[in-house]
Amino acid sequence: MKNHYVSTLRPGARIDDVFLISSKSLGEARNGSPYIRLKLSDRTGSVDAFKWEATEKMFEELLNEDFIRIRGAVKTHDGKLQVTIESFHPCTDEIDPADFVLSSERDPGEMLGELRGIVESVRHPHLRPLLDHFFGDQEFLSRFSKAPAAQKIHHACIGGLMEHSLSVAKLCDLAASHYSGVNRDLLVTGALLHDIGKVDELCWDKAIKYSDSGHFIGHIVRGTMMVESAANGITGFDPLLKLLVTHMIVSHHGEREMGSPKRPKCVEAQILHCLEDMDAKVNIIQRAVGGDVPEGDSELWTERHWVLGRPLFKGARRSTPERASGDSSPADASDAGDDPF
Repeated sequence: MKNHYVSTLRPGARIDDVFLISSKSLGEARNGSPYIRLKLSDRTGSVDAFKWEATEKMFEELLNEDFIRIRGAVKTHDGKLQVTIESFHPCTDEIDPADFVLSSERDPGEMLGELRGIVESVRHPHLRPLLDHFFGDQEFLSRFSKAPAAQKIHHACIGGLMEHSLSVAKLCDLAASHYSGVNRDLLVTGALLHDIGKVDELCWDKAIKYSDSGHFIGHIVRGTMMVESAANGITGFDPLLKLLVTHMIVSHHGEREMGSPKRPKCVEAQILHCLEDMDAKVNIIQRAVGGDVPEGDSELWTERHWVLGRPLFKGARRSTPERASGDSSPADASDAGDDPF
């Protein structure tokens, strides 16, 4: 069992633990001696590590996406943590994948129960068999329940695909009851199937990464192929309905610049795109903020987020400084230089 996770590393700490090598490179120090730079990862994040006075033989012995036991010290450089490696060797311990790949905080059994309930709520004579083709197949269901929804951006964890798909399906169910003229069964079916190509796009045994299928084809095209093949195997499946379901998959990213071959052209596809995008972005923000509520005026904001392109507000302070005696009026919004909440 791991004793040190990346998120718990502090300057001055000494470590003797197992990490996953996410990347490696060989460099040359100012004195001309070679050094090895590694990106060490676990389920909580990654940290740069350096082995000074290394050799090319040492470098060649290291493999990307391999587990390694590191002995060394934690330091800071330019305000960032890094590990100075004193020694390393291949890991011979039994590895628990849960130490290296983040898992959804939701209970898998609970999510499977919700999934079955939503599938059973679809009554359309063609759409229900289509859903049963996938979610009635135990081999597919096992992969779907474990797959991440992304490598890094949102729901990037074991079970993330099911968590995201369920969330979008429940949002779509609400939208169908709110807007008139919406085909609820079509919308919910699209929500459950929009990302199924990710069971082939991603791998998650040691770390979340793209498969060969992910590199060559991607989840939108792969998911469309899967749904079209399944629909073709259902006797009498309505050809127009098949086009509508596959259209929802190919258009769910909304714009060509975001990877959609087509933009949404029916109300169900438009709703799916908007709610899928919202669910992903909410997850991005929640992960970035991390649930931390700052104690005072400092640390109200995250760093500029690499996906959203802006810093994110962490939430209201737990306590506010006392005002001068007798001052019971709220602070002037102009003092803050921004709009009040």
